[in-house]
Amino acid sequence: MSFSADLELCFGPARGYSGMDAWADIEAVVGELPTDYKEFVAAYGPGVIGDFLTVMHPQAQECTMLDLMAAMGPLYQSLVPHRIPYDVHPQERGMVLWANTSEGDACFLIPHADGTWNIGVWFRQWAQWEEYDGSVPGWLVRQVTGELIIPGLPLQRYGGFAPEG
Repeated sequence: MSFSADLELCFGPARGYSGMDAWADIEAVVGELPTDYKEFVAAYGPGVIGDFLTVMHPQAQECTMLDLMAAMGPLYQSLVPHRIPYDVHPQERGMVLWANTSEGDACFLIPHADGTWNIGVWFRQWAQWEEYDGSVPGWLVRQVTGELIIPGLPLQRYGGFAPEG
């Protein structure tokens, strides 16, 4: 992974939570996800970044990504369809929920027809949608190091990664 040194500096050593085979079930449903994202979550597992952002894993012990996406996807789509500009999984080719915050914000992977992905964030408290380019690991590192300041995501303040359970 290209950000491994930066990731370790920001989040500590990788835990080796799972192999890449952990993604087979979810990718059978949503399609192939970005490799750098899968590598990051496989290396670190589910947990909390900066005491604020909860990152999900397809084989988490408490709640799997598919379970959470099935429960929350229709809610996001029905409560705020005019604010989120894309379909949300479980709708076909819908965005994939990969993290949420302690304030009820939601982070999505946005699939594009050309095979690229963006990061989308629904800021619940402001009823606002924002999109970001780049990989999930790079986006997280830039926030923790202060290179990217997102007022609704105070990851720089606390940094670190606390594994689930």
